[in-house]
Order: sequence, then C-alpha cells, then structure tokens
Amino acid sequence: MYNFKPYLRTRPNKLWVISIAIATLISTFGLSYVFGRHQKTAANNFCVGVILPLTGNSAYIGQSIKNGMDIARTDYAKQPASKQLNLELEYSDTGGDAARVVTAYQSLVNIKNCPSIIAVQEGVKALIPLAEKDKRVLLATSVPDNGITGQNPWVFRFFVSAESDASTMAEYAFNKLNLRKAAIIYVNNSTGISYRDSFTQKFTELGGNIIEAQAFNPDDVDFRTQAWKIKQAAPDAVYIVGYGKSIANIPIQLREAGVTATFLSMGTISQPEILQAAGEAVNGLYYTTAEFATDLNAGTPELKQFVDSYRSRFRKTPVFFEFFGYDSLRLLLLAAKRGGTEPEKLREGLSAIANIPLAVGTVSVGQDGNIHFPIVVRKIVDGKWTPAP
Repeated sequence: MYNFKPYLRTRPNKLWVISIAIATLISTFGLSYVFGRHQKTAANNFCVGVILPLTGNSAYIGQSIKNGMDIARTDYAKQPASKQLNLELEYSDTGGDAARVVTAYQSLVNIKNCPSIIAVQEGVKALIPLAEKDKRVLLATSVPDNGITGQNPWVFRFFVSAESDASTMAEYAFNKLNLRKAAIIYVNNSTGISYRDSFTQKFTELGGNIIEAQAFNPDDVDFRTQAWKIKQAAPDAVYIVGYGKSIANIPIQLREAGVTATFLSMGTISQPEILQAAGEAVNGLYYTTAEFATDLNAGTPELKQFVDSYRSRFRKTPVFFEFFGYDSLRLLLLAAKRGGTEPEKLREGLSAIANIPLAVGTVSVGQDGNIHFPIVVRKIVDGKWTPAP
C-alpha cells in the first residue's frame, strides 16, 4: 500500500509558497498600477470654481455667464487637449447675497481644491486677501467695482472697470454732447458707488457739475421719490447706474416725473428684456459697452464661432454677459495650457497673455491684473442700438 502522507504533507507547502509569491507580485505591481493611474488622473484634473448668482434679482446675469461657460466647456471637450487635461466646473449659487460669497469660496478651495476661482458680482472684495493667503487665482467677471485689482498678484478682472467705463461716459457727455449739469441715480452697493465716484471725478475735472445724486437699494422697484428730487434739480443729463430687471423702471419713472434730461447709462441697460420693458423711455439714451456687443456679425472668428454655438444650443442670441462667461473660462484654459494647473504656474500663465483674439476682441492682461478690451459709446434709437455720433 502506498503511503500518501509524505506527499500530502509536502505538496500543500509548495502550493502555499507559490500562492504567496503570486499574491506579492499582484499587490506590488497591480496596486501600484491602480494607484499610479489614480494619481495621474487626479493630477490631470483642472477644477475651476465658479461663484455666481443663479437665483435672485441678478440671476439673469449669473445664468448668462453660466451659459457662456457651458459653451466653452463643450468646445473644449472637442479638442485633443481635453484628453490630457480634464476640466471640472464647480458652480456655487450665491442668490445675489454678498454674505454667501466667502462660504462658497471656502468650499471650492478647501473641499474641491480648485486652483482657480471665477467670481461674479457682489462680495468679491472679501475674497481678495483670501486668494493671496491661499495662493489661488481669482478671476472677477461682471465686477466693475473700483479697488478689485492691483492689490496682489493673484487677482484678475475680466470686465469693464467702473473707472474706465464711467470716465468714458463722462468724457463723451461733456465733450461730445456738451452737457454741463448732471444728476446720478445709482444702486447703493460697491458697484454703484464705484460708478458714482468715477463719473463724478471725471465730469467735474472736465468742468461739469454734479447737482444731484440719488441712491436706491438693489431690490427696489419704486424710484418715484428719487425721480422727483432729480426733477427738482433740473439737470441736463441723468447718469443711470444699476442692473437687474427692475432697472427698466428708472427711466420710465424719471420721464413720468417730468425729467427731460438726456439719459446716460452703462451696458447693463442694453439687455433686450430691459429695453423692451423700458420702451420709449430709453429712446435717445447713451450707454457704454464693449465693442463686440454692438455687432455680432463683425469681430473675431472666435466671436462668430461662439455666437453660432450659442444659437445652436440655446435657440437664442447671446447679448453681453454670455461672452464674458465664455472667454473667462477660455482664458483660464489657455493659462493652464501655457503654464500648468498648479496655482503659481496658472497665475504666471494668465499674467503673460497678450494680444490674444477672443470672442470679446483682442485682449491683453495688464500689470495690475485688469484684462483689457475695446470700449465704445452707443445710442438707443427705437429700441435698438446705433453708433453714437
């Protein structure tokens, strides 16, 4: 009879050794491969946090900007570069409440670990020292307030500044329209105050007088008290500063109060829904705007491409804020392509951009962080813009 005990005792030991060796190889190379792939994927992700109002009185601005960014993301996904750099957009709705901006920023930086933040409208100033402390690129758009850029190298602005916008309007009013007595009605927040101060400074420097200034709250719809006071002052020009759909009520109520002065304003008043609501009250109004917004059939090939893509997706024509959403994201992607997604490299890449054709026109980044593009004056005639004389 054969004795199987030696065989049984020896055979399992050999199998055990082989099994241990195979398991070791798998754990060493297999897991390193898995973790290596995970690390590579994480390194190739580019998170862009976006803080904007998607609800509230300014929701149409936030939604317009978001629509532009969504088109930019779709366009980017079609490019070969998207295979090497995966774009992640993280939107955070503030509801137009400036107090929610810091909380949104902290979540995007500390939880999502986004190296760059695009911030829209109110509350951006509170992020300026945080961006420097956290070493995060902060790109402000639809934020014209004075005092945004020039404080530290991490902050950029891609929008008209109150200083340049209001100064352009003041110079045109004084030199071209021969207006000498102006009243200002403005939204009582950092944006409105920046425009009020910049217009006042330039207009008085030229020799004009500001004879009345009236403020209103962002959610106001009744401006009859301010209109009556402006009527009593008898200006020959009224500079209207605000945004949101309720801004259409201002020229209406000024005319109803008997104000016959020439109306001046900013680009926000040229939105189709505002022009439609204001009707005859804005006929003859002059406003400043970016050059691209006056003729969508002209401009750069990038503008035409964006307009075509936007019309195809949303079944309507982009007006103003959509372009800044589109190009804001494209600027950051261009900076990431040039320098990388690490915050310092991203900042350097954005700072180096010069004479780049985008949808808004040819842009350059100034030493102070302002991103420059052409500004013009236009006039509303019968509900449509025309070139100003």
